[in-house]
Formats: sequence, C-alpha cells, structure tokens
Amino acid sequence: GAALQTGIEFALEQNASYIVTFDADGQHQINDIVPLLAVVHTNDADIALGSRFLSGGGHNMSTGRKLLIKMARWFNYLLTGLLLTDAHNGLRAMNKQAAGSIRITQNRMAHATELLTELKKKKLRYKEVPVTIRYTKYSKSKGQSVWGSFRIFFDLFLDKIFK
Repeated sequence: GAALQTGIEFALEQNASYIVTFDADGQHQINDIVPLLAVVHTNDADIALGSRFLSGGGHNMSTGRKLLIKMARWFNYLLTGLLLTDAHNGLRAMNKQAAGSIRITQNRMAHATELLTELKKKKLRYKEVPVTIRYTKYSKSKGQSVWGSFRIFFDLFLDKIFK
C-alpha cells in the first residue's frame, strides 16, 4: 500500500495523465493494460478496475483461493458499499484527477479495500474490465496465503477502530 501511494505521487509529479498500477508478483498480463487505459482515456470512468471474473477475463486459481476471493468481495461490500466482481485485483488504471484524490495509508494488502473506500468517498466513477490472472509458482511464493487474508482483516479492523 505504501509503495503504491509513493508510485502514484511520483507519477503525478512527472505530470502523468494516466497511471496503471499492478501487483509485483508477476500474475498480471501486459495485454490487459490497453483495455483498462481505454476506459479512462475515453472518459467512461475515472478508474478502471481489473476483474478476472467478468466474461472475457480468466484465471487459473484453485477452488480454495477462488472461494476466499469471493468472500473478500462480500467483506469489501460491507466495508465500502461497493459490490465488485473482483475486489482484490491489483491491476488498475486511473486518470490524473482520480490519482490525485486518492490517499492510501494502509500498508500491505489492506490498501485494496482502502482504495475502494476512497473511490466511494470521493465519488469517483469506476468500471470493471475483464483481465487474466495467471498464478505461477513465483507469484504464489510472494506471500499470498489464507493467513494474509486474516492480516488484511486485522489491518482494516484496527483502521476502523482508530479513525
């Protein structure tokens, strides 16, 4: 989360018109960037969110991981009021205005839910776009686990208590 905010701030300092963010675990496909950017470039939305669960998207995740992500979808809905098909997809594109209004303070992976809270609070227009996620041995070794989900919940819970 902190690295994402730092990257957004740097891109804005360089006068970027559009910003694409993605997880550093190698699971995102470069070809998915074009349709994400098209959504914000044509002004259909301020931010385009990748979704592996939309028609045209894809994934090779296990049944257990899929169930966990579906549960995260409902958890995010309870916290943010936004019911997305893929609440924790790290591939996103946004315009300069959206990037400048978002403030991510959560460290680690809880930033994904915090980003949705910012979308709702700032009344940013969003659209989900189909993308493909490919899990590899390398991407799975980057700390994605069921226990990580509990850490996200804990981080968000503490944030709600102390804000």
